[in-house]
Amino acid sequence: MASKKKKVKASPKRPCKPSKKEGASVVSKVVSTTIPEHDLESGKKDISLIKLLNYNLIFFIPMLIFIIFAMKIGSVYADYFEASAGITAKIFMVPFMTLLFFFIVPFIRDREKIAGIRYSIVAFMIIGLGITLPSAIRGNLSLIFAIPTYFGSYVLLTFFFCPEVLGIERNLRDWFKHKKQFAIVFIYISIVMLYVLGFGALYYDIYTDPANPAAFHFGVDKEPGFATFVYYSMVSFTSTGYGDILPVSTAARLVFFMEGTMALVMNVLFIAILLVFISNAEFLSQRREEKEISQEFKKEEAELQKEEKKIVKVEKEVKEVEKEEGLLTRFLRKIKPW
Repeated sequence: MASKKKKVKASPKRPCKPSKKEGASVVSKVVSTTIPEHDLESGKKDISLIKLLNYNLIFFIPMLIFIIFAMKIGSVYADYFEASAGITAKIFMVPFMTLLFFFIVPFIRDREKIAGIRYSIVAFMIIGLGITLPSAIRGNLSLIFAIPTYFGSYVLLTFFFCPEVLGIERNLRDWFKHKKQFAIVFIYISIVMLYVLGFGALYYDIYTDPANPAAFHFGVDKEPGFATFVYYSMVSFTSTGYGDILPVSTAARLVFFMEGTMALVMNVLFIAILLVFISNAEFLSQRREEKEISQEFKKEEAELQKEEKKIVKVEKEVKEVEKEEGLLTRFLRKIKPW
């Protein structure tokens, strides 16, 4: 009997301690779920004035090199592009500045917090306006009207590399939560308007260039002005093509090619965002359905657990009754030996 009791008696369960490897894996899983994969704020300090000045030097020194290189191209190939050296240099500065932003935006992103990146954008704009302001005061607005094209490229590349700076989450599925779609539409329209205004000013510079007064062919008998070329820039950007203004010179056609390429990138980007919105809506609806199904399953499981508890309770009561009946039977046998 003692051996049977020993076998029946269960040993108390002790909590199993995980090994060091298992503990490390658990910690790594917890850390990976709580810390974002691409956290721009981790391990970075607030930007200082000295670092901001250094970033401006890093930006403006290559820009001066690009300006010298563009002027060299303009002086050598001005006849080929059928424009003056200054206009040719201004045309080539558009892709050169885009290339510069392509490297400078991720460079600052990897080193600074989101606020620091925003400060650098404001600093670039202020210094750029300060450089072009003297010529604008003298009446030459061509340099200051070139800034929208550059800033459009800056915002576009910031949207690609670091959307958090513009108030957009890095996770694509979070773009359309809390009315973020309006911010995306605003950013898209802002970039489009910057490009339209900047390229319109560049078309107007080509038109007023004394080196080639016949750079465009006009199908309407109306004196063109700055607004005319902003209109033409919008028509070119949206690929409408009414045909009332035709680029004739090589320089005008090259600018049209650049704007068409930018428009293609922007339109593809916006279509991709719409597809993300559609897939996100489908994903959210699927998540809602799964949540409803899981809630129903939990309710059924809770009801089953309640039923099981009732059954266990009834079984205990039955056992107690049987036990009492057994005791009563034994007692009756003792007092009634017959």
